[in-house]
Amino acid sequence: ERRGIMTDPMEQEREDLWQKIEELTGMRFINRKQMPEVHEEYPDETKELIRQLKDLDQKIHNRADVRRLSRMLRELNSDGEMSAETYLWWVNRY
Repeated sequence: ERRGIMTDPMEQEREDLWQKIEELTGMRFINRKQMPEVHEEYPDETKELIRQLKDLDQKIHNRADVRRLSRMLRELNSDGEMSAETYLWWVNRY
């Protein structure tokens, strides 16, 4: 059982999908940054949950990118420079 309060509905949904996938596969996924693969031997329900998890994970990453981009634009508008952290994100992302 995981501890901590998740207030973000997308994060909670991602956690719920991981738990269902672990229950259905009988496997524990330690590295949750690495999405599980859809294996042919998995039942259709498991395959569909993995696809949903991948889609949701992409939405969460896209949302984070929009927030970082917005922050970058605010930094550029305020003083014409961006922080080192934002610059590194921009360079690594694009």
